[in-house]
Amino acid sequence: MKTLLALVLIALGVSPANAQTKPAALPDGVTAKEVKFFSEAVQCYAKIFTPKGFTADGKAPAIVLAPTPGETAASIGKYAAQMAGRGLVAMTIDYRGWGRSGGFLYLAEPLRWDDRLRFSQHTATVRIRRKRVIPDAQVQDIRNAISYLQGEPGVDRARIGVWGADVAGGHAMTVAAIDSRVKAVVAQAPIINGKDVPRKAAPPPAERQAEMVRLARHGQAPATPAAAVVMNSQEAKLALAEYHPFWFVDQIPQATAVLFVVAEKDLKVNNDANAVAAAKALKGPNGVTSIPGASHTMSAPAAFGAAVDAAAAWFQKHL
Repeated sequence: MKTLLALVLIALGVSPANAQTKPAALPDGVTAKEVKFFSEAVQCYAKIFTPKGFTADGKAPAIVLAPTPGETAASIGKYAAQMAGRGLVAMTIDYRGWGRSGGFLYLAEPLRWDDRLRFSQHTATVRIRRKRVIPDAQVQDIRNAISYLQGEPGVDRARIGVWGADVAGGHAMTVAAIDSRVKAVVAQAPIINGKDVPRKAAPPPAERQAEMVRLARHGQAPATPAAAVVMNSQEAKLALAEYHPFWFVDQIPQATAVLFVVAEKDLKVNNDANAVAAAKALKGPNGVTSIPGASHTMSAPAAFGAAVDAAAAWFQKHL
């Protein structure tokens, strides 16, 4: 419940990630470029870090780094830079509606259309929604980023990995379970909800049912910032309540290698109920690496360095 509340606060815009993040320092020989990819026709921002000696006619392994909800590509750029310093092409992304990516567009007025046409063009007033916490949409953004990365000259499309921390660690697991292009995963301090939730259909609690009814009957796109905050919060509660990445663990192919990097002194996540339990449920190569003395964010220099070393070594071995 505490995790859910924290994410709802993110949906409301109460997040330290809103502050400016300094560009990541680049190791010797590493270069970076900004690119745009499309996710469900929305233009999204990404940054690709390439290692020393990278050439467009080579075949380098590559990874997509996914930010936890509320953070952006800039927040995890330091991880990508260090991964590139170890020979990996690394791509950080902004989800739809976050950072420098486009938002979710909705019509602000009714339009007349003809269902016999597959396409028609109109001029209309639209409303753009941002800062939504919709896990399924973010998972799709990661998959579309993989597609972009596979088309990057010099990348070996058969050697693709995904990295994610916190809630994005659960995203990485979900992507690996439904997309066999992913050959290796690193989930850092992951939140993998669903271990103790029965895998069966269940009616929503009364409060959630009431919100579902309100959104279905009166859920037109918000017309004010205050209304957007309220709707984002309602949607986030519903989406997170039904997001159970642990349910997907046993669907991850045996050929996909998964590493969990956990913090020894994590006060936010129960490692036994998340990473350790997920590792036991996997069929393929896996491991759990605990970073001594580290807190959940692994922001201390020693913890950060150890986490990067573990992740890079895993990708180098399995990609």
